[in-house]
Amino acid sequence: MRKIALQISPEVRTAYFADYLDVAETELAQVTGFKPEEFVQFGELEFFLLNCPEERDEELLKLSFVQGLFEIGDGSYFPLNKAFEYQLHRDFVFGSKFKGKTNERLTQLLLNVGLSVIDCPVGEPIRLLDPMCGRGTTIMWGMQYGFRCKGIDREEAALEDIVRNTKKWCKVHRTKNKFERGALGDKKRRNSPRYLDATLDGQRARFVTGDARKPSEYFGSEKFNLIVSDLPYGIQHFGDGDTRNPLGLLSECAVSWREVLAEGGAVVLAFNKKQPKRGQLIAAFENAGWTANEFNAPHRMSESIVRDIVIFTS
Repeated sequence: MRKIALQISPEVRTAYFADYLDVAETELAQVTGFKPEEFVQFGELEFFLLNCPEERDEELLKLSFVQGLFEIGDGSYFPLNKAFEYQLHRDFVFGSKFKGKTNERLTQLLLNVGLSVIDCPVGEPIRLLDPMCGRGTTIMWGMQYGFRCKGIDREEAALEDIVRNTKKWCKVHRTKNKFERGALGDKKRRNSPRYLDATLDGQRARFVTGDARKPSEYFGSEKFNLIVSDLPYGIQHFGDGDTRNPLGLLSECAVSWREVLAEGGAVVLAFNKKQPKRGQLIAAFENAGWTANEFNAPHRMSESIVRDIVIFTS
């Protein structure tokens, strides 16, 4: 079996700060079952070393922290001319910057750990829902992976931002695109949920302005293999009152999301570890019939916020 080196991308330092090596090792173990045998550093270059067969290379290259693979021989590192083939240019995920944007590496990690636990029939497309999608970072990653994607956000302005950001990169990279907008339900009602359908080089996604608790209302009988979201850390989505505590809304989501989850699917959430506390969040979902996975990856994302990740299966 070959000995290889996984080069750790410096981008993960901005996602996980001092905890980036712990988070990277946790993702590696969850997704591949491997643990690094050694950590080495040459100047600013950092690597995990492990023994791995060649048929696992594509799986490794899709890890959120991996910048490249090297084969080790006679004490030398030989770069492997391989890369995971994403469906769109990386600028569709990384290019646009805006207030409140989910970190791109975190979002990819959420998808990867979710994929590691779901049971999806071979040959069928994976369906992804982000019920608090903001400006669509998770959805853009899903399109990169070739998923069929849906997103919900309560701000109608989010649709305009998604169109503006996406059209910019379509123009730069000459990407074939199509955008269609309309209203769900009674089109004459001013408060009818609005939708945006985006098609980029054949990859399709639908964004809806609405309530995270009502996916079955917007998408009918469609079932999703993955429900993934980086929960807002303020009050944007949380509750109909003045509370900053998201548990009330999330308890309702835990019930309604079961209605749209496909058999063998999973929910993956990133959240502010202080609010809600991990135990409270797990209890809210377990009360609705979910089972919490043991996976966790606590890390500081800013001076004031420690973030964690939880996986639920039904």
